[in-house]
Amino acid sequence: MIVQTAITQSATNEVVVIGEDTDLLILLLYHADLEKHNVYLKSEQKQTSVKKVKIWDILKAKSNLGGKTCTLLPVIHAFSGCDTTSRMFGIRKGIVLKKLRSEPEFQDMTTTFMTSTDSRIIAASGEEMMVSLYGGLRYEGLDLLRYRKFASKVVVGNIYVQVKSLPPTSDSARFHCLRSYLQCRTWIGNADDLSPTDWGWHIDDNKLLPVKGTLPPAPEKLLKIIKCNCKINCDTMRCSCRKHGIECSSACGECRGVSCLNSSAPTLNDVQESE
Repeated sequence: MIVQTAITQSATNEVVVIGEDTDLLILLLYHADLEKHNVYLKSEQKQTSVKKVKIWDILKAKSNLGGKTCTLLPVIHAFSGCDTTSRMFGIRKGIVLKKLRSEPEFQDMTTTFMTSTDSRIIAASGEEMMVSLYGGLRYEGLDLLRYRKFASKVVVGNIYVQVKSLPPTSDSARFHCLRSYLQCRTWIGNADDLSPTDWGWHIDDNKLLPVKGTLPPAPEKLLKIIKCNCKINCDTMRCSCRKHGIECSSACGECRGVSCLNSSAPTLNDVQESE
């Protein structure tokens, strides 16, 4: 609404938007009309801050970036992590923007992601984008790339591999792509016919929650082996479950997977089963 108001007012006057949110900058760059009056984004001056106030000249920035890049900025912002989507570990927004501007193939993937209406094509193009961002080969797929990255880390020695440092699985990435697409279409202004439950969200207790995936985080045999005996919270890497990137389960000694910070909010059925 802030951006819509600013763009409408720019038809007759110059406009200054005051705010800190990256969403404002991305949406102003996308929606700004080079034929209208200028729009500026000004960071808010805090009394205790000694930093200079930053001012973005939106039309100048849009001209420098190019119309094609600005058209794809909502995809880049949502895909690399925003308020409603996850962030890929180790992949900063600057890396994604640089790849968009320097690699035509990546730009083609992003364009397909943004313009398609088929969820299967959107998920496939999004996975190709992720493979590219993590340094994989074209058409390799996330699951094979994830295995290759893991193998390359352990082959050099008996080292502990942080799960978060690996590319996501194809299953979990699919839902990330769907949520990113929904957020992108919402920013652009034509998501009225899209239901969140069709795009990576589910409803639980009248709340929209992200779908994490349809597959278990690890084989059942491994899940039975990994358990913790934390006394409280399970909120540090001392928790063996958290250390291996999985939620606590009913096999855990103290929390039983329902009374700690490393488990999903328990339902009535969960509590009954743990008893």
